[in-house]
Amino acid sequence: MPEPNETTKNPLPKQEICTIRIVFPVESDEQAIGFKRKIDSLLADINDSVIQFSIMSRPTGGRADDRMGGL
Repeated sequence: MPEPNETTKNPLPKQEICTIRIVFPVESDEQAIGFKRKIDSLLADINDSVIQFSIMSRPTGGRADDRMGGL
């Protein structure tokens, strides 16, 4: 048993995260929400999974198209 002033170190298990960013065109908000639901169901068994979901207008013009992978 440790002395009262002695600190014990409990090593934490190695933790890593996986991040995937997917950008693709959709024809409607409903279609985008449908894809999100499919992804939700794929990750349902992972308790700590987080999905960041957004729908936005497709950028137009030079640099924005380049950043979006030329969509």
